Amino acid sequence: MAALIARIRRDEGVTVVMVAHDVNPILRHLDRVVYLAGGRAAIGRPADVITGPQLSRLYGTSVEVLTTSDGRLVVVGSAERDSVHGHGSGALHGPSARG
Repeated sequence: MAALIARIRRDEGVTVVMVAHDVNPILRHLDRVVYLAGGRAAIGRPADVITGPQLSRLYGTSVEVLTTSDGRLVVVGSAERDSVHGHGSGALHGPSARG
């Protein structure tokens, strides 16, 4: 699906706006992202936005962004803030809560 949307965007010269909980399937097709968390936003290139410092600022707690050997992003945050988001798993919802 992501490749099809990327092809249509390229061939037709249109802008595509998508909302995704997990950006990993579409990451290679993204030019820019708007990351929303904790009532704040970060906007820019994925490599500039989906970072530990940026997401730590957005979530208001320490966040690490890990890159797997196949290029997927995994966002890991401290458990203290989970009660704010209603989750008790220790993971923040970001590019890949599934890993």
